[in-house]
Amino acid sequence: MPLLFLCLILLSLPLLAVTGNHPNIKRSVTHSLEVVYPRTMRGLDESTLYPLVLLKAALTHSGAPYTIKASTVDTVQSRALKELLHKGGINVAWSMTTQQRENDLLPVRIPLFKGLYGWRLLFTKQSYMEKLTSINKLTELQKLYFIQGHDWPDTQILINNDFMVTTSVEYDSLFNMLNVGRGDVFPRSILEVEGELEAFKDKVDLTIVPHLMLQYPTAVYFFFDPNNPEIANAVRRGLQLMQENGEFDKLFLAFYGTAIQRANIPSKTIIKLQNSFLPKQTPLADDSLWFSVHDLN
Repeated sequence: MPLLFLCLILLSLPLLAVTGNHPNIKRSVTHSLEVVYPRTMRGLDESTLYPLVLLKAALTHSGAPYTIKASTVDTVQSRALKELLHKGGINVAWSMTTQQRENDLLPVRIPLFKGLYGWRLLFTKQSYMEKLTSINKLTELQKLYFIQGHDWPDTQILINNDFMVTTSVEYDSLFNMLNVGRGDVFPRSILEVEGELEAFKDKVDLTIVPHLMLQYPTAVYFFFDPNNPEIANAVRRGLQLMQENGEFDKLFLAFYGTAIQRANIPSKTIIKLQNSFLPKQTPLADDSLWFSVHDLN
């Protein structure tokens, strides 16, 4: 992605976020929405965090006046969702959807990552590659040990597809588990692998299985307090307008277009899995919301 192009997008958003104006939207909120999102980690440049940039852009497109700030403490995803449910100060979070999360919270059913968190490459160790090169079938993969986070929705998806899964509650420990032989492969989204390869290259003998990919339907949504729908309604309006005018895809590709190309999806054997935990309300019939291999043409 051109660096100058991305920088121009990012620089434009803070000014828009302050004004909350959009020339093509009639305001339906007369008071300022006070949006509080979970601070993910101290020192992170949140101006380059895609869900946050998208959130600000959606609020701006909605035409509603708003202010936006981070929570006062670092907040992991599980805590952020609990705070939404129990009114702990945060009033928006983003997470992979489950039926329970949709029952408890108010989702805006527009997948932020176009379903690409269900397109998974396989991390492994270089020393394991010899035994993996001949694998091309689901039944062969089911003989391997997979590594996943303890409370990740993906873990239950893999188990439900008859995979053997070993877990940890600590993110960094997952890579160490692979390194010390407590698993054979560690599936990660094609949007995550490049950053993680760079982050762990000096700690783990990490490589990517070159010929395989898992794929299952899933969505990451913005979630809101169900008893305070004003912010959710504004974000929904803004996202819908961004889809209509092309700004959603433009922003998405500015962040992830290069990662999608480097994943080299056409060269992969794609093993499709079932996701029986996907809520029935998931808008799978709307092709415009989802990534497809046809988008690469």
